Amino acid sequence: MQPQNWNKAVIQNLQDMIITQADRNIFLRQSQKLKVLLTIPPKERTDEHIKQISVLVQSVKFISRYREKPYYNELCRNLYVKTFQQRKTIFKQGDTGTCFYVILSGLVKIYADEPTCFSGYFKKREVAVLGKGNCFGEIALFFGSQRTATVIAESDCDLLMLDKDVFQKYIQGDSEDLDLQSTNLKDVRRFLNTVQQFSLFTPEEIAQISTKCHKQIHQQQTILLKQGVVPKQLFIIKKGRVRVIKKIEVGYQYYELDELESGTVFGDHACITDCKSEYTYITSIASEIIHLNGFDLKQYISQEKLDKYVESIHFYPESETLFQMQIEDLQWKQYKKQIVQNVVNDKLNSRGFDRRMRLPELRYKLLDAPDQQIYQRTFVLQQSCRTPQHKQLFRREIETLRNQISPKRMKRFEQNYL
Repeated sequence: MQPQNWNKAVIQNLQDMIITQADRNIFLRQSQKLKVLLTIPPKERTDEHIKQISVLVQSVKFISRYREKPYYNELCRNLYVKTFQQRKTIFKQGDTGTCFYVILSGLVKIYADEPTCFSGYFKKREVAVLGKGNCFGEIALFFGSQRTATVIAESDCDLLMLDKDVFQKYIQGDSEDLDLQSTNLKDVRRFLNTVQQFSLFTPEEIAQISTKCHKQIHQQQTILLKQGVVPKQLFIIKKGRVRVIKKIEVGYQYYELDELESGTVFGDHACITDCKSEYTYITSIASEIIHLNGFDLKQYISQEKLDKYVESIHFYPESETLFQMQIEDLQWKQYKKQIVQNVVNDKLNSRGFDRRMRLPELRYKLLDAPDQQIYQRTFVLQQSCRTPQHKQLFRREIETLRNQISPKRMKRFEQNYL
């Protein structure tokens, strides 16, 4: 670098540092001024106080959304500020919600309680990290419920606060404009509202359980839940597909029952009833799965409603039925193979072929299809379940025959078997 260019770069860096430092100093002065103004009790704030507060809080992302609202000045009148030291608990999961918070400065972390293998003991799972301008604490105020998470100050932070009555009077009607902790949480909440199996739950209940969900990408052929395991969580497919497989004890065979798609819940019956899963679930392709702990579901959904939910779950056929279906499936495949081979043998024995190429006289007789009693029954399956059409020949087998035999012989074959 030329000396002249180097000097220009240094000068530019110094100017940027001065501007950055100047902005920081302005922000600190404004923050200090705002904190002083907000220490004045709401009833004692003059119009001039409200005017200054309304200007200073416009730099806060959440509050700035309401500056065009007719009640903006009333919000500014009722705001107050509180400082929390690093590692100080702001509120705990299970507390009664009394305030709404907006971060003026600093960072906070949100944790959700998760049960451990030791009864009565919980561990904290980090859900989100929020900074300046973000808000939290609205879920409990919306629905009059307990706090759904624990919030701890990650650094020294100043929080703007609104009491419950003020929040419900001015903010609650604009719930769609709220951050709801993160964009990710909004996305989960909207998606859960579209899940058919959750139609029994109210929007309030779905909003609460959405705070306990976490999304995860699973690669192809990932085992999500094994047969014989008692799951601690249930799963919702957001994107992708999941195969349902059952191991049949008679003969120790594996039978693929279904392939689930987006919007399907699985593992729910075993999770809610604390019993072993009857099926194994494996991703068919890379899939985005939402995980919901059964403990959290039971916290926010009443037992009566959970009982109705369990009653609405559809089941696949029993093991004995599946085993019989598998036997009939093999019989049907052998039948198809035999009739195709008979048609080919009949052609090879026709007069048009050289005698040396003829096989022994195997003029085929019409073969009776194997008994398909099981497939004629009606099962209560999920709408997404695929019903195999075992009584029809595969299309590729028919096309293979068309290429091997004459149209006349093909017509005869179709009259006899199709």
